[in-house]
Amino acid sequence: MKESVLQIGALVGIVSEPDEVGEAPAVLLLNAGLIHRIGPNRLYVTLARRLAEMGMVVLRFDLSGVGDSPNSADTRSFDKVMISDTQAAMDALTARYGVQQFLLMGHCSGSILAFRVASRDERVLGAVIINPEGQDQGWVDYDRKRKLARYYQNYYGKEALTDLSRWKKLLTGKASYSSIARNIFQNILWNKISGVFFQAKNRLGVEQPAEAVNPLLNEVLADMRTVGKRGIHVLFVHSEGSTGLERVRLLMNTELPELRESPAVKFEIIPQADHTFTLCSAQEYVTGVIQSWTEEQFGGVFVTGTI
Repeated sequence: MKESVLQIGALVGIVSEPDEVGEAPAVLLLNAGLIHRIGPNRLYVTLARRLAEMGMVVLRFDLSGVGDSPNSADTRSFDKVMISDTQAAMDALTARYGVQQFLLMGHCSGSILAFRVASRDERVLGAVIINPEGQDQGWVDYDRKRKLARYYQNYYGKEALTDLSRWKKLLTGKASYSSIARNIFQNILWNKISGVFFQAKNRLGVEQPAEAVNPLLNEVLADMRTVGKRGIHVLFVHSEGSTGLERVRLLMNTELPELRESPAVKFEIIPQADHTFTLCSAQEYVTGVIQSWTEEQFGGVFVTGTI
């Protein structure tokens, strides 16, 4: 396996190339928000090299305005520029290696872009959707409150109760009682209660104010349906307890059971993992899941060039 720089117009990328380039589809790793092409906690670097060792050409690159790639002079919407950038990267890999088919993989907003491109470009055979986010404001607030509640619950949990130094401060008047009360009632209890109400409201289909809704949400949902109808192989990867999985369940509603039953679609939950897979054990787990799925779905391509 070797790595080299690939310039795609003004875009900058790194190609991980197997010792022998065969008939396998090429992989594109799409920026997770504004994170450089290395991915969250260098996840893309590890993933690119592992997939290259399996015989796949893998490109991790920076979209316009991210990492080492300059802002685009294109006057179209940001969404359309990102789609165009991805297709340009696919064209560049075809020109350099002759590959005609692709797998798109992305974390967070990169996973949304994977859906956008997969629904529009027939060269895409599959997509790995990792912790999809990019929700409307209501979901952003809900996720923030959940994380705050979890943080303070852990802080005042078992570890605090067994810490003698904290008990000493509490009993001798050296602790901030107002701060403790505020954190317990506001950051734990109230955030949990508001979360329950938010979940109930969404299950009942109560509409949010128009200004709070991400205008791309309905388009992304339509893209998901298009991808499903085309039979594109899709792997959904979610950290345990993520709001992204909850959002997918609500968005797809009655369609989710049918989606789960499709042989082309698979859901994987990564235990004890946060959104960006901070722990090395979580990174190793998610990398192994993606490698296994890729081999399972496209292993025959490595030898025969067909599915």
